[in-house]
Amino acid sequence: MSVDEAQVKKRPGKDAAGAQQPAKGHHGVAVVDPAYAFAAVTLLSFLTRYWKIWDPAQVVFDEVHFGKFASYYLRRQYYFDVHPPLAKMLIALGGWLIGYDGHFLFEKIGMEYVSNGVPYIMLRGWVAIFGFALPLLVYMIMAESGYSVVASLLAALLVTFDNALVTQGRLILLDNIMIFFMLAAVYSYIKFFKLRYKAFSTQWWTWLLSTGAMLGCVVSCKLVGLFTITLIGVAVLYDLWRIIDIRRGTTMAQFARHFVARALALIAVPFVLYLGFFYVHFAVLTHTGPGDAYHSSEFQMQLIDNPMTKSSFDVHYGDQVLFKHRDSGVYLDSTAARYPLRYEDQRVSSQGQQVTGSPDYSNSSYWVIKPTRDYEAFAEFVARRQAGEEIPKEDLDRWVVHNTDLVQIEHADTHTNLRTHDVASPLTATNMEFTTIALNDTEAFEDSVWQIKIDGANSNTTVLKTTSSFMRVVSHKYGVGMWTHGKKLPEWGHGHQEINGNKKPEEKTNIWTVAEIRGHTDSDEDQEALKKVPRLGFFAKYAELQGLMIKHNNALTSVHPFQSEPITWPLLTRGISFWTNSTDKKQIYLLGNPLGWWLSDCALFAYVVAMVGLELFDRRNIEVVDGVVRRHMARSTGFIAFAWFIHYFPFFLMGRSLFLHHYLPASIFAYMMLGACFQFFCFPEYQRFALRRWTDKARALLPSSAAAVIFVAVVAAQAAVFVFFAPITYGTASLTPEGIASRKWLPSYDLHFQK
Repeated sequence: MSVDEAQVKKRPGKDAAGAQQPAKGHHGVAVVDPAYAFAAVTLLSFLTRYWKIWDPAQVVFDEVHFGKFASYYLRRQYYFDVHPPLAKMLIALGGWLIGYDGHFLFEKIGMEYVSNGVPYIMLRGWVAIFGFALPLLVYMIMAESGYSVVASLLAALLVTFDNALVTQGRLILLDNIMIFFMLAAVYSYIKFFKLRYKAFSTQWWTWLLSTGAMLGCVVSCKLVGLFTITLIGVAVLYDLWRIIDIRRGTTMAQFARHFVARALALIAVPFVLYLGFFYVHFAVLTHTGPGDAYHSSEFQMQLIDNPMTKSSFDVHYGDQVLFKHRDSGVYLDSTAARYPLRYEDQRVSSQGQQVTGSPDYSNSSYWVIKPTRDYEAFAEFVARRQAGEEIPKEDLDRWVVHNTDLVQIEHADTHTNLRTHDVASPLTATNMEFTTIALNDTEAFEDSVWQIKIDGANSNTTVLKTTSSFMRVVSHKYGVGMWTHGKKLPEWGHGHQEINGNKKPEEKTNIWTVAEIRGHTDSDEDQEALKKVPRLGFFAKYAELQGLMIKHNNALTSVHPFQSEPITWPLLTRGISFWTNSTDKKQIYLLGNPLGWWLSDCALFAYVVAMVGLELFDRRNIEVVDGVVRRHMARSTGFIAFAWFIHYFPFFLMGRSLFLHHYLPASIFAYMMLGACFQFFCFPEYQRFALRRWTDKARALLPSSAAAVIFVAVVAAQAAVFVFFAPITYGTASLTPEGIASRKWLPSYDLHFQK
């Protein structure tokens, strides 16, 4: 990763790059202290991230999500999100440290912080620490990789003055926290790799374990942290491939030690940390909250004050119950009203009794579940219950509704049985109409037989329970599932939702619950049943949540007005609107520094051309550059190029909605590539300027006045463009339509207030 230190050992008197070291006191030895460069990066990074961090004093972009999640942690209320918990727990930790109680839920963009008593400046300032550290880590990585002070400084300053990284780095968002751990993992691995000739020393183990810890943290912020794990994994495989070479004198026992050490530190440690953060996540979020409904009933019943835990009772035949659709929340309802003879598209209906989905329940929303067996015994059981007779538990258990039971469902108000038949439903012509029939209608009896299928049930002994059992109600004859959707019926349907038979009964939108048993009072048996709530262990909860995270992440396919394609990201063809203030004509628009991004694109292209050219010259046995320089370009700069690639290319394979901020990790490596190419093309005496450690003193800063001019020009231009776009980076200044137009460098920059 850095200039090969083996050469230092093999060539006494040579420096880290293989160049002859001048004698002690010789002109040029350790004359430049790079601490000034690091201090400059520190100061500028702090100023750019913390400048007017209190403005705007409103909820901005995804603060609406991640601020809310932090509040849920502080309230200890369960929520669901597609991202792992570490970054959100760190945000919550900042709130806890300053005494914030989570009373504000960040419900929509533009909500006021001050009037709601939110310590948003402290929260933003806490998150900004991670953004502030990014340029410092970039400098350290470049220096530890054997680049010069100036090349390291260039890459760090480019990151310092990147508008997109500044915007992300000063708000209550996740990306900069994740990028911090990404760069920390890369830095740790470089430090570890440089100690390869001191294998199994204390320092070697320290940096190896640090790498594993940082990898565990980055993937615990966002699953795209897997890209960083892949980066380090490939580098480790390359390292092991070198170690196993018999020409290096490595025995298989020694190789096994190296392999096991890396496996433990870089696989086991990240995985244990990942599990550990979820353990803390579950340990903190112990109370019912908005994320309950995503989970199984068994999961929900683990949460304190969850309705399923408080009111989950056995359903018996003869009970009058409310059927509630899980997704839309409507209740199965019916009245004496009839479907019209013809619908708006001129299709003919059955003119049967309407069955609809009502947003509120009433007397017309209760239904009686009846068996399709033992009619006389059932009638006797119902009569005993209606008479108020105390019924032994064994008799009650005989009439409990179980998974796969075949039942009839009677409408309690009109005394008719629920039916589906081969007639198209009102709004969905491909689905079957739901209606009711008279109790004594024997000809249509088969149309009124339903099978109860409890979601997740393993056998036909699973009991149907109120609130906690998720079930499908499937026609025994036709195989269609009872279903509803958000579209409202016309005026004749009283604004209710359509209920119909879905020909795909296994779809997740077919799920219903029994919300209530009419007239039910808690009995001693019920209270005893509550004490027997099945307990889910950590690994069961972890596995369920992982599956939901992956499923819902892949389902993020809805079109967003500011989504973009990965091919456009390096070209910076458009940004993302984060926040607007129509009164003062202010806005925050996520946009990278156009100059820096386009120069980085050129550097990536130049690196590929240079490496291809060097390979061609090598084929002809023509030495264009020194061997150490060539090796450094292939290994260290190649590592940076691969890091850019692995954090960018996988997005082309994703089917979900994507946004410009997904490119930010890759953009960091693109800036490093620009610094590396600056050194390669502008430093003829390459080895003389290389650093071994970021704290070392440099032998010289710049090889020529031309290199100095290029460095100053690039940094000044990057800073100037940053300042020019600052009004839409910080959202602190109003711009005239002319000012907006002047910043619309590409027609696709969809900025607000252009007129």
